Amino acid sequence: MKAWSIWLVMWLGSLALGNVCSSAFYPTDPDLRWRYRNLNDNQVYIQTFIPTGPGTLLEQRRFASRTETTQWTCTPQGLRTLPEGDLPIPGGSVRMTKLTGVIIPSNETWRVGGRWIYRYELKGRIAVFDLAGFLEVENRIVAKETINVPAGRFEALRVEASFRGEFGIGFGGKATYWFAEGVGVVKQVSEGTFGGQSSELIELVR
Repeated sequence: MKAWSIWLVMWLGSLALGNVCSSAFYPTDPDLRWRYRNLNDNQVYIQTFIPTGPGTLLEQRRFASRTETTQWTCTPQGLRTLPEGDLPIPGGSVRMTKLTGVIIPSNETWRVGGRWIYRYELKGRIAVFDLAGFLEVENRIVAKETINVPAGRFEALRVEASFRGEFGIGFGGKATYWFAEGVGVVKQVSEGTFGGQSSELIELVR
């Protein structure tokens, strides 16, 4: 195979992979900027996406005092993320060692009745005990409805998520997300064994 044809195959492959880095209901356009407010503590943050390769991108959430990042891997099935390093928890730490499934599914799932599951395997330590466990999340798209937030009025798909896990003790919870096509998450409300987090979209700058 000639050098130019090898380059063409690689270039087309990178385009095909790049297209799966953004879904209709979770756009990752680097020219967009989302501004959210946490309803728990009224903190405001800016969310943006930065491509880091043909099949990866970095999500940044910039608060006034800190920046949180998520490294996404793009697949034909959807977006995946496996956080690196140990995460602090009361009395110890935990590491996510394996992900089964996708966090944000590909476009064909985004319809009322759509459903997807993902699961993390966990390892870590509490006090002097080494532990293993899991976190499993089931997501169901249950309705299409109108929702009002400071950023405006949106037709959105309502996703009901339930999660359960075990890490020394059992834990669980639930969350509701509203995803608008071409916008992404416009509101989320969650509660669980260790508390919850709620936020809403203030502004989307194109």
